[in-house]
Amino acid sequence: MALHNSEASYRSMFEGNPVPMWVCHRESRKFLAVNEAALQLYGYRRAEFLELSLAALQDGAAGPEAAESGKSVRRQRKKDGSFLELELVWHPVDFLGAPAYLVLLHAAGESGVANLQHQVAELSAQLESAQHELETFSYSISHDLRAPLRHIDGFSRALLDDYGTKMDAQGAEYLSRICKAVGKMSQLIDDLQQLARVARSELNRQEVNLSVAAQVITLELKHGAPERQVEFQIAEGVSAPADPRLARQLLEILLGNAWKFSIGAKETRIEFGTCEKDGETCYFVRDNGVGFDMAYADKLFSVFHRLHRADEFEGSGVGLAIAQRIVKRHGGRIWADSAPGEGATFYFTLQGSP
Repeated sequence: MALHNSEASYRSMFEGNPVPMWVCHRESRKFLAVNEAALQLYGYRRAEFLELSLAALQDGAAGPEAAESGKSVRRQRKKDGSFLELELVWHPVDFLGAPAYLVLLHAAGESGVANLQHQVAELSAQLESAQHELETFSYSISHDLRAPLRHIDGFSRALLDDYGTKMDAQGAEYLSRICKAVGKMSQLIDDLQQLARVARSELNRQEVNLSVAAQVITLELKHGAPERQVEFQIAEGVSAPADPRLARQLLEILLGNAWKFSIGAKETRIEFGTCEKDGETCYFVRDNGVGFDMAYADKLFSVFHRLHRADEFEGSGVGLAIAQRIVKRHGGRIWADSAPGEGATFYFTLQGSP
């Protein structure tokens, strides 16, 4: 209940606040969140705005000194090309585990800057409180739920081992299903813990050879299912400034999904490489599997949302949410292109990529 109330309070202050505001990554200045008032001010739809960085709005670059000073006056561009003279009130925050700035917008020359700064501080406190509650909730899930799950699984298996010959096939089937359900629940807890750890872990950025990491992952996939005939095309010499552990986890998720969702293809092909889009280096993982309808693409990176039935493909529905969290922590973005029966390509960027 505390978690729910804290999140509700934060959302009320941010989403429903009449003062325009947004959150941007501290290093890349890419937008991570925006409220409705800011969308109306700039004239963008939410999805459009979150594809931008601060540079897209600036009439001239905004240096780090502006953010560090607490407030700055900037001439900013709306979607229609017109300009606004705005006072930006900056406050450093930790947003979903990434270093960020919460910024409130105020028409230059108007009074009330002190009140805006007070609102920034209050909203930041709400954000920190919500994150603390989330960590407590995550710890509770990890420790308080595992004990009863172990008991359910242990006693179910004991019944099968000790009394399996005394019950009919239907009873044994019920107990087997209980054990399988417990296994799925345990996996779900593990995945949720991974999602939480991505947000909390310290980012140790260094040059990572993504090609080598991808090659190792493909060897592990082949070893786990040697009967599958899969053609891997891994580009050589691909590297990026990233956290080595998180970069590997990201590739494990994307290559693992490509492996899983291409299992029905007659000649399976999975590719990892780079491309250029709008002057930016993008990395991609492509497969020729089942694909999906792009009409549902907005659900891809949401926790528990699945575009295929659980009886078709196993999974918890958390993997792509973790992938998105990893990319955002690096100041990048991730998106997909697909069609039913025509495979899927997942693209991602990492801030600071060459």
